[in-house]
Amino acid sequence: MTQRTMHPLEYLVILKRRKWWLIIPAVVCFAVGAAYAMLLPPTYRSNATIAVQAATVTPDLVGSRGQLTKEERLRALEQQLRSPAVLRRVAREEGLAGEDAVEGAVQGLRGRISVEIPRPIARTEGTPELNAFDIVYRDGTPEQTQRVANRLAQVFVDEHSRSREVQAEGTSDFLGTQLRASQQRISELETRVRSAKERYQGRLPEQTAANLQTLGGVRQQLEMTSNNIRSEQDRVAHLDRQLQSMQKGLYAAPAGQAGAASPQQRVLTLQRELAAARAKYTDKHPEVQILEEELNTARADAAAAKEQPEGSRDEMLAADPMYQGLLAERSMAQLRIQGYRRAEAGLNADILRYQQRVEAAPMVEQELAATTREYELEQAQYNRLSEQYATAQLQETIARTRGGERFSVLNPATLPDSPESPNRARILLMALGLALALGGGAALGREYLDRSIRDAHALEDLDLPVLAEIPRIRGAA
Repeated sequence: MTQRTMHPLEYLVILKRRKWWLIIPAVVCFAVGAAYAMLLPPTYRSNATIAVQAATVTPDLVGSRGQLTKEERLRALEQQLRSPAVLRRVAREEGLAGEDAVEGAVQGLRGRISVEIPRPIARTEGTPELNAFDIVYRDGTPEQTQRVANRLAQVFVDEHSRSREVQAEGTSDFLGTQLRASQQRISELETRVRSAKERYQGRLPEQTAANLQTLGGVRQQLEMTSNNIRSEQDRVAHLDRQLQSMQKGLYAAPAGQAGAASPQQRVLTLQRELAAARAKYTDKHPEVQILEEELNTARADAAAAKEQPEGSRDEMLAADPMYQGLLAERSMAQLRIQGYRRAEAGLNADILRYQQRVEAAPMVEQELAATTREYELEQAQYNRLSEQYATAQLQETIARTRGGERFSVLNPATLPDSPESPNRARILLMALGLALALGGGAALGREYLDRSIRDAHALEDLDLPVLAEIPRIRGAA
């Protein structure tokens, strides 16, 4: 069976036959659309233009906003416009709600306001800065829309200036508090560092070079003291030998030394004189003979002195000034040795103390490193806070004198003469189009569901032969 194409006039016949299926849905749909268009509450739109005045001071002082695009700037302004501080003040001043319903009025206002860029008089594509913007408000009556839009613009300008002052003051107060806290921490750390250095005085890392130098000097002094002790010990030993010789009567004074009193000394002296005389004279010379006689006498006296008791020798030694001088010299040498030994003990103690200082320097440095590093970090933080605090004070002064970026009402809101929405004509046209589509669809659908055979073409669709066709008789019942 082949599919037959329908002639456009056949659709007209179908619509005529199903006219009530077309008319009734179309009329109902259009009536509903018209009622909807008539019953929608009107919404009026009014906008106030805010001018953005450039800062009167250099941008380096007030901060530059050049890094923000127009869209980002508009979003920031819209957020500020929708802030609770602005909306609460507008709701109270306009009497939009009582004290108990302020939050509800704020929510209602927040949904009916927006910020837009005004349409430029001339082409300004590519302008990097935002010179003006519109505060748009929508409401149900023209008068309230204009009034609230103007109030929003004025309150926004006032709150923006006040918020900048409050923000600048808050920033300055916060940084001032942080700066004072940092200064107090620095004082505490300085006290800790000073106490630690006082406690480790002499063992500080910066004193290591001086300690090593002092240690070298002390070691040199110790070596000199040790040499002096050995020298004095040798002298005492020599004096002891001389004293022992004198006690035994065997000591001989050096040549040319007067006051030799012991017989042995006399013997030795005469022997040297006799040897000198024989070198000059013969044995028959009178001087040589005299010296020989004196030598014999001295030998006899020395032999007699050896046979004397100990007590007599001690009395003789006590009366001998040379013996007493040697005793006194030995006592002085022993005293000097004692002094040198005390000095040696002190030098050894100094060496030990300075060695301990040098060895303790790395541990002291490690212990002081944490406190010193904390102090340096806090000092750097204090310097940063000082710079930020100075900048914040300058920003506060600029905000109070209105030296920064300022907003002002350029064009107040005007009274709207017609509602922005709804567009009743558009709604009616849409309702009419929808009504025709719905009615046509209903008529065609009803025709499609009707399986009656009304003409020969329907039989042809069933592959049945048509024998004859009776035309419609007009005027028949």
